[in-house]
Order: sequence, then C-alpha cells, then structure tokens
Amino acid sequence: MLVASAALALATLIVAMCHTPAPPPDPEAEAHYRIAAAQATGAARDFLAWLETATERMAPDRFAALVDEARRLHNGPMDAARAQLAAHPPPTEMQSLAASVHDGFAHADASFQHITAIDGGPFMEVIGELLTAWHHAARAQEIFFAARTQLPAFAGFWLLPGATELNLPAQDQPADSAAQTGILHLDPAGHHGGFSVFVPETYTADHAWPVIVALHGASGNGRDFLWTWVREANSLGYLLVAPTSVDNTWSEVEDLGLLEIIAWLSQRYRVDNHRILLTGLSDGGTFTLIYGLAHPDVYRALAPLCGVLHPANAPLGNLGRARGVPIYLVHGAQDFLFPVAYARLTRDTLLSAGAALEYRELPELSHTYPRSENVRILRWFDALAQDR
Repeated sequence: MLVASAALALATLIVAMCHTPAPPPDPEAEAHYRIAAAQATGAARDFLAWLETATERMAPDRFAALVDEARRLHNGPMDAARAQLAAHPPPTEMQSLAASVHDGFAHADASFQHITAIDGGPFMEVIGELLTAWHHAARAQEIFFAARTQLPAFAGFWLLPGATELNLPAQDQPADSAAQTGILHLDPAGHHGGFSVFVPETYTADHAWPVIVALHGASGNGRDFLWTWVREANSLGYLLVAPTSVDNTWSEVEDLGLLEIIAWLSQRYRVDNHRILLTGLSDGGTFTLIYGLAHPDVYRALAPLCGVLHPANAPLGNLGRARGVPIYLVHGAQDFLFPVAYARLTRDTLLSAGAALEYRELPELSHTYPRSENVRILRWFDALAQDR
C-alpha cells in the first residue's frame, strides 16, 4: 500500500511538473534582444550589400585597397553587433527568430573575416579566401531570406528598386510540392549533381514563366550561385535554376543533366519553353556556349560571363548551329584567368558563325561576377520575346 501511495505521489508530482506554467515574458529582455538583433542584421545587410559591389571590383592589384575598405566600413559595426548579441541573449519565446539572426550573422561575419584575412599572400590562398567568403555570404542570404518578413533590415533587400513582393503567410503556401514557392534544394540524380531552384511567391499557373538557368564557375555549386540572380528573378518574374556540376566543374555529362532538370521544372511549374535563358560564369560561361549551341531548340538565348569558346565547339558542330542564336557575351578587360584576347576571338568566331551577338567588354572587370549586368541581360532577353 505504501509503495502504491508513493508511486501515486510521484506520478502526481511528474504531472504537476509537466504542467508548470512557462515563465511570463520579460518585456525588457525582449526589447534589449530586438535592439541587438536589429544591430546585427543591419551590420550583416550592409556588409553583404558592400560585398556585391566589391566583388565586381576584385582584381589582384586591388585586393589590398578592398580589404582596407572592408575594414574601414564594416569592422566597427560588425564588432559592435557581435558584442550586442553576446550581451543580450534572446528570451525563450524568441528562440526561433534568434536562431535565424545568430546563424545568418555568423555566416556574414565569417564572410567578413575571410575577406579581411586577405593579406597579399600566395595567389591561390587569396582565391581560397575569396571563394570561402562568397560561400558564407550565400549561406547568410539563404538564412536571412527565409526570415526576411521578421527582419526589417532585409525588407526589400532581394528586390530591384520599384519592385514589390508578395509575402504569403505560411498557412497559405500551396500544400502540393509541385507548386511550392521560395527556395528548393534537390539532390544529385541522373546526370546532374543536384540543383537549387527559386520560385517567386508571386508564382501562379495562369501564365507561362520564363526561366534562368545559371551555371556556377569551377569549384562552385548551384546552392551558392543561385544568389547571384535571386533579386532579379524575384523582381522581374522569372523561375531560377542553379545546377551543381557532377565533379569539380562542368563536363559533357551535364548536357543531359540540364535537360533532365528543365524537364523536372516543366512537370511542376508552367514554364515558357520559348523563354529559357542559359547563363554562367567562368567555366559556367564556357559550358553555356557548349550546351547552349548544342541545343538551340531548348535555350532561347545564351549569356556567358567571363568564359571562353572551348575548342570542342568545332568538332561538336556547335558553330554550324550558331547562326541566329542570340548571345550576350560579357568579359572583363582586366581578366587575369581568361585574358580579354580570348573573349575577342570568341566574339569574332561567333560573329563569323552568324550568331546574333551582343558583346560587352567591361574596362574595369577582372575575372569575377559582373552583377551589374544582370538587369541588362534580362532587358535584352525580354526584347527577344517581343521580336519573336
């Protein structure tokens, strides 16, 4: 009997403990944390915005000046934000938002640290720091994008001036994965190494949507490279796909892989098959020409950036298919990896083959992504639809 009574008492105590009310919210702690979170996300946003423009100015002879600029503009705000987050932990009821703020800021801070670690050492070490910095910046954007409706600092960050965005409440998102909006990541399969997709929340199936297929450079991946185009896709109404190469860079296997990805997208979304733009950076630009000229019936236009015309195009018969193909070719006059002479040879060869070529040689651009060309490319691409 005593054992039974003790067991009953223990059970009663456990039930009581399980039903202990949560401590009441602490308005002061919440207010302090919101200030710290606003400071951290503001510092992160300012650095990420700087990095976008600074990336276009990256070149070996400018690294030192850009590092000094990063320190001068962002060292103080990042230090202060770091200290504020440490001094004001989030209250329990704000843990979900706090996780996004903490993780997003940590990636932005890591990107800043890798940029400012560039000290003029061996060139490959410098490139490694840059690649790592861009990787962390992409991860920061992914985290902040998911939480952007709760973060005033990022209001409008992924919109072009004058554009608006529809923010659907979570419960109103389509339950059918075939109509899912936002960011999606797909695993490797078939002939591709996986891919990431961005679908604007304004997506509806009442009209066909144009598509951007964006190919990363060597040692990159689609999940990171996606962010070079999200703002433009979000603002101008494009579906965006960023595949990942099977190995370190692109090869002939992904030719079929890209077709598999486009088929996957077309099965789930209403795709305008006459308005698919293939673009890419560096090796991604080189293979934009290889894949795009191999399938002029699939890709309406090509926009290779800082790439070259691979010798394989001739034996593949691609030059014979280039006549009339719209191509927007961008290259930097300061490119240290693919000197501009190669771009001019590419230009002349494509013109001789009859391509409808738009050539943009940027005097200050090195071998890096020319983000300022994105809107120009899409305006050019939209004009092709009007001429169709």
